[in-house]
Amino acid sequence: MSAVTAPLPSPPPRRPAADRLPFGPPFLIADPAAARRDLTLLRRALAASGVVAEAAVARPVGRAGEIAARALEDGHRLLVAVGSDRIVHAVLRVLVDPSGPRWPDAVLGLAGLGRQDLSATFGLPDDPVKAARHLLGPNLFEADVGRARWRGPDGTQRVGVFANTAELGYPAEVSARTSRSAGAAGSAQVPSGGAAGTAGAAQQTAGHAHRTAGHAHRVAGQAQRVTGRVGRFAAAVGGLVATRSTPARLEVDHTAVELRLAGLVVANGQFTMGRMKVAPRALPDDGRLSVMAFQGEPLGIYARSRDLYYGLHVPHPSVREYQSRRVAVDTAEPLTLVLDGWRAAGGPPASFDVLERALRIKV
Repeated sequence: MSAVTAPLPSPPPRRPAADRLPFGPPFLIADPAAARRDLTLLRRALAASGVVAEAAVARPVGRAGEIAARALEDGHRLLVAVGSDRIVHAVLRVLVDPSGPRWPDAVLGLAGLGRQDLSATFGLPDDPVKAARHLLGPNLFEADVGRARWRGPDGTQRVGVFANTAELGYPAEVSARTSRSAGAAGSAQVPSGGAAGTAGAAQQTAGHAHRTAGHAHRVAGQAQRVTGRVGRFAAAVGGLVATRSTPARLEVDHTAVELRLAGLVVANGQFTMGRMKVAPRALPDDGRLSVMAFQGEPLGIYARSRDLYYGLHVPHPSVREYQSRRVAVDTAEPLTLVLDGWRAAGGPPASFDVLERALRIKV
């Protein structure tokens, strides 16, 4: 008697391309550190879903803006920042300028994969397989963008935008160091996009990607977490050495205060300084900036690092917290100004306000 074999289950029907990719195929723009591992894993995960993603590595990170502009001119509309907040900022400056959106139909994807503060505000996963799923489908978040004005080294007014935070003093020094180390150079080569990555090749690699991507990410992720802790500690120590507090005047909606300022965070997103929940009540679509003014000395901020990591540092007598549409600050001594991990040339006096719903983010 011959055995009866149950029929194999049919694979779930694949959604039409228009449903999976309403903004077109993603164009991945990575910092050099992502080229070592994360970019390849992300592209494999997308290939497992039948999506061919072109990619480019910005060496140095500042070239990301040039790459983004060329991609937009070539017709791409979903640009994905892979890596640290510095890569996000470089792409942002192409999508939005201080007067508003430059490419209203463009969409920004975020794939921080453990090295980005902005993606944490939206709860986007660090695992590349899960992150790839968020790059598919129609879900969008219309986010505000911060606008900053400050005095340049030559005394003229400068203006710029930020997606996550503008910072002064100790937080600025820590964020600049953390973001720079997160986007440090890597040497691995990245496969180029194009005809070689056809749908047939994607089907051949899908099973392999599912078996290996998760394991590779877990093993390498353990080493990355250790390296991240060491990097955050080095950034904190460097920030302490480079910063001292100064008398300052801070103006927000409906009030003004004078204080001894150790650090200021003007936040659109909740996380900064290497995944610390510095602005736990920030909402990137409420038309307001979350203002965290740290009084006293920088060492006082560092001493509360654990509370900062979990967003437990407020309320506290040494921290002034505001929600405001406009912010202005002037300081007796110069302080470093950092926008999304990038050091700005110049510093206070500075002012900040909001470009409402100026950026479409893929979630």
